[in-house]
Amino acid sequence: MKIVYIEPIGTGIYSAHTAAVLERHASPGVTIEVRHLQLPPELTGPMLPTAPLYLNELISEVMRAEREGADAAIIGCCSDPGLMEAQRTVEIPVVGPLQAAAALAGGRGKNLGVLCPDEHAWHVTANWIRRNLRAYGMAEVVGSVAFVPMHVEGEAALIGPQTVELEEVLRRFRRQLLNEGVAAAREMIEREPVDAVLFGCTIWGGMIGEAAPKIDALCLDPVVASLHVAEAQVRAAAL
Repeated sequence: MKIVYIEPIGTGIYSAHTAAVLERHASPGVTIEVRHLQLPPELTGPMLPTAPLYLNELISEVMRAEREGADAAIIGCCSDPGLMEAQRTVEIPVVGPLQAAAALAGGRGKNLGVLCPDEHAWHVTANWIRRNLRAYGMAEVVGSVAFVPMHVEGEAALIGPQTVELEEVLRRFRRQLLNEGVAAAREMIEREPVDAVLFGCTIWGGMIGEAAPKIDALCLDPVVASLHVAEAQVRAAAL
């Protein structure tokens, strides 16, 4: 089985790191390839561009994955950009982390809360997530969408075209996950009937195991959840 993981940004800053996370969790016999988009400089940065001018390139990359023999593709962003458009364009399964996590939580009878980094405008992100969930028919699975503060005085935001080292991005995301994300998850669980949490940014992929023991809920890693849903979809189609 070959799964292509597509990062919808114009840089390969995360490619080797993400590949290592995926390969660590992939089932035997599954081959992983991580790709990123070729975007103009004004759209290239460490996080998803604010304007969705990358969508044509993203769908083209999904089509290329199918053409080159991939069994499934994953769109590596928790907002699931272009997911439904890609799904209707190709025959192979195309998986997004949000849809995958909602399916996993719903399949276990759990109410999912989504925690996102607040790098993008929070109301835009929350509305996008809610619209996607309604389109998936999964709106009732998700009880809350909340945000993890990412801004520390003296640190520039990661939105927009810029060059930044991988180690710096991972350092910030791990620090905010453990310092702010755990507290936000606990608050969500106390405030609402949430018993599963999606940490809604793929940059947190591979880190959730560090936070999960501190949270009394099912904690979903967006990268790992997407991988296993993709594997399951391929296997189900082969029956």
